[in-house]
Amino acid sequence: MRQLGKQVHLVGVGGEGMAGLATLLVQAGYRVSGSDLRASSRLKSLAASGVQVYEGHGPDHLPPETTDLVYSAAVPRDNPELRTAAAREVCLWPRLPALGSITRSRQLLAVVGTHGKTTVATWATHLLRTFAGPVGHYLGGAVSAFPAAEMGSEPLFVAEVDESDGQFTALRADVALLTAVDSDHVETYGSVTRLENAFRTFVLRARRAVLCLDNPSAAALQEARPDAFTYGLHPGARLRATGVEYHRSWSTFEVRLDGKRSGEACLAAPGAHNVQNALGALSLGLMAGVPLRDMLDELDRVPRPGRRLEVLEENGYVVVDDYAHHPREISAGLSALREGWPDRRIIAVFQPHRYTRTARLACQFGAALTGADHVMVTDVYPAFEEALPGVSGAQVAETVLGRGGKGQFWPTLESAGEAVAETARPGDLVVCFGAGDIWRLSHRISQALFFRA
Repeated sequence: MRQLGKQVHLVGVGGEGMAGLATLLVQAGYRVSGSDLRASSRLKSLAASGVQVYEGHGPDHLPPETTDLVYSAAVPRDNPELRTAAAREVCLWPRLPALGSITRSRQLLAVVGTHGKTTVATWATHLLRTFAGPVGHYLGGAVSAFPAAEMGSEPLFVAEVDESDGQFTALRADVALLTAVDSDHVETYGSVTRLENAFRTFVLRARRAVLCLDNPSAAALQEARPDAFTYGLHPGARLRATGVEYHRSWSTFEVRLDGKRSGEACLAAPGAHNVQNALGALSLGLMAGVPLRDMLDELDRVPRPGRRLEVLEENGYVVVDDYAHHPREISAGLSALREGWPDRRIIAVFQPHRYTRTARLACQFGAALTGADHVMVTDVYPAFEEALPGVSGAQVAETVLGRGGKGQFWPTLESAGEAVAETARPGDLVVCFGAGDIWRLSHRISQALFFRA
């Protein structure tokens, strides 16, 4: 198996996943450089850690001593640095195979799935850092309690493994935990069946497997992996939650292992999906040999990743920011908010993410959003995609209306924010959903409604 050389250049180093990889490379002793389209606080932080950073892309940004180049999925193949590297016969790597190279000597605990990866990996990291020492980790989201990526010194390494670019099957995990399989990234795989087959390949190659029984596609892998450890709310799960209750931002439940009561859990996160995420994290801890009772005592202190039903303000109004960008995630988020704050009117603002996803799932997004009392939909955040004719957030808003909901299309974040200000009244809960830059709006709303309260 090919391994990274001594000097690595990352194209698109300002992205969250690439910045985390650059951090790991520096900590592992590599000489690291990287470029991104524009300056950012993340680039400044990388430069301070020892990464040679370039703003913009150009052939002269590739240091002469470069042995390997790592590129993100957002980088076009005609990028001048990629072309220069190919001409010099520098080895080219997608992000996840490069991660596999630097973690090859570690026990890799990989969290995969369409939903819940960041939360499960974050909570598992916290529990293992608490009870197993300084384990390594690689997360896809910001966490206030510890860095998003760290090599650590223990043999264990927890990684959130993203499926979006189709490269994750190159990794071989000691433990593969599959949270869920749902229709997404079809533009990469061509069909949901191929996506399911990719997860199947990853799980079958792992030394041990952990499956969430609440997701039908994940549960179906039991036939191929009868040795898999299972978790969930499902009565057949080996690690199971019962008696679940919700109290605003908190969930409480009883935990049973192989049918026997293990104790009570108190979790600082709302919703059934977060109870599932907690069970997933506990399952990884069990795979690493951590006593369940110890982990249950610690569960009320696990940190929430940023933008995962993050309450920004609660002062008469409640303002929540959430990363959800798939219909099932939005449904889960709205259900969690209904269960936690049953007496509140919910105003949801949604920024669709990627034209291909919006074109394919506009009706499903509209159906999910009818769980809110009022819905404002902005135009699509393109990520790195070109606009598709006829595809916009208006399709989602029209579906909400067609299903009897109160949906409106506001093309910009600014106009959606003005609509929220006109609609919201004291006691309301306002939630902003999306994986683009809608977080800017949620923070502005939290400040504006704070001063109105």
